[in-house]
Amino acid sequence: MRNWMGGRQLAMVAAGLTIVLMVFWVAFELTLTAAVRDAEEQAQRRLTLFDRTLEAIIERYHYLPVAISQARETRLVLESTGNTSAVDAANGFLSQINETAGASEIFLMDNSGAVVAASNWWTLTSLVGTNYSFRPYFADAMARGRAEFYAFGMSTRVPGLFLSQRVEGPEGPLGVAVIKINLGEIEANWWRSGELIGIVDLNDVVILSTRPDWRYRPLQTIPLTQFATISNQQRYGENGVENRGIITDRWHSRGAEFALLAGSDPETSGYFVLQELRLPKHGWRILSFSPLTPLYGSAITMATAAALGCAAILLIIVLLEQRRRLVAQRLADHNQLEMRVAERTEDLHTTNEQLRAEIAERVRAEKAEHDVREHLVQAAKLASLGQALAGVAHEVSQPVAALTTHLASARLLDQRRGGSELGPVLSAMDKVVERLATLTGHLKTFARKQTREPMQTDIGTAIANALELTDHRLRQVGVDIEYRRPRPAIAVSTNPVHLEQVLINLIANAADAMQDAPMRILSIGVVPRLDTVEIAITDTGIGIAPEEISNLFDPFFTTKPAGKGLGLGLAISFGLVRDSGGTINVQSRPGQGSTFTISLSLAASAAERASA
Repeated sequence: MRNWMGGRQLAMVAAGLTIVLMVFWVAFELTLTAAVRDAEEQAQRRLTLFDRTLEAIIERYHYLPVAISQARETRLVLESTGNTSAVDAANGFLSQINETAGASEIFLMDNSGAVVAASNWWTLTSLVGTNYSFRPYFADAMARGRAEFYAFGMSTRVPGLFLSQRVEGPEGPLGVAVIKINLGEIEANWWRSGELIGIVDLNDVVILSTRPDWRYRPLQTIPLTQFATISNQQRYGENGVENRGIITDRWHSRGAEFALLAGSDPETSGYFVLQELRLPKHGWRILSFSPLTPLYGSAITMATAAALGCAAILLIIVLLEQRRRLVAQRLADHNQLEMRVAERTEDLHTTNEQLRAEIAERVRAEKAEHDVREHLVQAAKLASLGQALAGVAHEVSQPVAALTTHLASARLLDQRRGGSELGPVLSAMDKVVERLATLTGHLKTFARKQTREPMQTDIGTAIANALELTDHRLRQVGVDIEYRRPRPAIAVSTNPVHLEQVLINLIANAADAMQDAPMRILSIGVVPRLDTVEIAITDTGIGIAPEEISNLFDPFFTTKPAGKGLGLGLAISFGLVRDSGGTINVQSRPGQGSTFTISLSLAASAAERASA
């Protein structure tokens, strides 16, 4: 048994060490890959910046060869060979131009390649009289019109970039205008940045670098056959190319390119991340070398930290597992005791639960009884109010009819007497009586028992009747009405009395909401849809709080002060619209007003669905 336990512990230790080593390896690989990728991105950004700086320096001089080739002094000295005054004028012109441009040298070559005028004509290293026909910038410019060539100056012993432009004559090329740019400025800027950077030309020879010992050395050793051709170009000075490669080996790994540099200087020897940016315009490449040793060091540090963290976590897990076992043993003993207590208290708990359920049921029943009693009282009040309203409408209709008869008799007597000032007064009274008769007619219709048969209602008529019944309240509050009766008429499938009742409730609520508002406008809009029509009633009142909208259509829920409403208007309206197969919803913004939208089926659409 002990041997088995000892073997199990050794296996666990071996597994833990394996996990720690795997974490170390994975963390090392991930960290090194991320560091290499970050080094690549940083090098790419630096190379792009260096490229832009190089292009900016070269672009400052791009216009000069063309401008010089078109100058009068240039053409005069090339057309009149041997004219001393023309040569002096051309030398002075080129010197004056270079004082402003700041180039290394500016010179003119005739069609044989001999320099006839130069900006440094007065110096010991004057280019005048030297023949550079062997230079590619002369031959290429004569053949193609312009050329660009980087080389070591034969007379000045200073390297630079030569920009040449062919000078056109009436009977053919007269010669070539050349400007030499010294790129030592950008080389000095790179050196100050502390980067390990170099520019290589088409021959893979370094022409500019932050390391002087790299200049005019190939990236890798050049074969002898190619080396002889490069030496004949004489572009790398009298010493030529030192055929000793800078890079010993280069390869791809982890999505990047690496290089091995050999040398005695520790800054330029070892393993590096190689990043390259091509300059197709000049046929060059900018190379950046980022040392790999710091990346390895940070990766090892991160991997060690991850391995230590993993070991700490494994140790914590082992300690927690031991603690868990100890606690589990104690809990098992405790559970046995608890089970004994639970068995004795189970009956008591069951009895208590039953008692609580009975008490809760009794409380719910009492609350339901109280709510039903209050609803019945309110319904009885409303029924009494409706009966009284119907009786008042019936009693008022008889005096109104009698008053209509007396007004007609008075108007007849007035006409027989030839008319008098009573005519306008009688007409006004007749309109008032007619309005009163219309109101009592609406009240009678409203109180009449409704049938269940399908009915159609003209929306314009229903809205007009509702506005007629609520006109007194709207005038009392001072509400302006925005409404245009729909033309042609629109009929919906609903009971006209029900629709009028809903509209009256919504208009009255809108008037109450706008009572204290600074702007009181009631807008009624009718919008036909595909097979429905929407009636929108919008006010500019106080609005409804968001938390109250969900309960707005519940019976006896009201936002009005005590004594101002029963809370049944919207509940009844909701039920009437629902019974008609429609919907009613509300949108409100506190302080800006509310919009109630009634959606009902068009009469034609309802008929089609019934026939289907």
